[in-house]
Amino acid sequence: MLFLHWLASSLAEEKEYGMDDVWLQQQQAETGLVGMAAVVIQGGEVRYLGAAGDRKKGAGVAITVTDRWHLGSITKSMTATVLAGLVEAGDIGWETPLLPVMGMADTAHPGWEGLTLAQVLSHTAGLPANFSLRVNMTSSPEEAERPAARRQAVMEVLKKPPKSTPGSGFEYSNVGYTLAGVVIETLTGQPWEQAMRERLFAPLDLGSAGFGPPRSNGGSLTEPRGHRHLLGLTLAAGEAADNNAIIGPAGTVHMTVEDLARYGYEHLRGERGEGTLLSAGSYQRLHRPVLENYAFGWVLREGNADTGPLLWHNGSNTMWYSLLVLVPERDTVVAMVFNEGNVPRADALAWAWVARSLGTGL
Repeated sequence: MLFLHWLASSLAEEKEYGMDDVWLQQQQAETGLVGMAAVVIQGGEVRYLGAAGDRKKGAGVAITVTDRWHLGSITKSMTATVLAGLVEAGDIGWETPLLPVMGMADTAHPGWEGLTLAQVLSHTAGLPANFSLRVNMTSSPEEAERPAARRQAVMEVLKKPPKSTPGSGFEYSNVGYTLAGVVIETLTGQPWEQAMRERLFAPLDLGSAGFGPPRSNGGSLTEPRGHRHLLGLTLAAGEAADNNAIIGPAGTVHMTVEDLARYGYEHLRGERGEGTLLSAGSYQRLHRPVLENYAFGWVLREGNADTGPLLWHNGSNTMWYSLLVLVPERDTVVAMVFNEGNVPRADALAWAWVARSLGTGL
């Protein structure tokens, strides 16, 4: 009887996996999105992992589950996680004034006095959404040169008055998370990228993680290529096409969809006191909203009676799209990624995947 129960469960699971594979392939064909991958982790185990579509439009090279994906602004929660570790170490506090920490107290506009890490990470600092066109259009510096370039870009912003009094309102800001990266670089003496490798990727065994668009090996198409969606056309981007690496702390990490979900599961179990990196209190602080349901790199969604509250974030550099969702009451993490910048279509499909995975409407 036990064998028959195991066999029935295995067949049911195989059937469910097969149905999800078919669903994924159908959705890719119906939406016309170039390529996608999806994953569900429940109770720490991978319950589904699949992919559909192509690495590059017209190339005829299929996406695989081990491909890497540009995550865009999901990077923000990763930057915040590293900062939470520095807070736990006593190197800084959530409410510590940042100007003296960065050595900018004498050069910043007086309106920034008292600016704190909590304000920066919750997008309530009064910082602009993005850097100037001049900064964005400059060539990305090499990694060793990025700390100086980030510091200079942030300093130019802080010489001007805040858009609003810090702490008084919400405005989503890539500048803010770049500033957060400058704080990491100041406290650790490392480029943000190196701090991420040593303080997040290595401890969590996220071996696929890196920065910028994933690069193929030896001239062959071994990784997905991003795609722009312009005037109804889908066009493959250059392999290196991305935002300026100066804003890396706000959105340049890449990794496999499975590693993305495992990173999310660290946050989910971390809030229960079972995390690898941080205390339960630190994870809870990272997940607690301030304004507009935005926490520190996470957004709270109320969900429904079947799911309970959800924590999520998405990301896009206009050539890729990703969504990561934590469902604490289900002990479940769901993620979906795309190598195309048709954000409305990709976002709708990603949330449809979340609803399908949870077996309920959202």
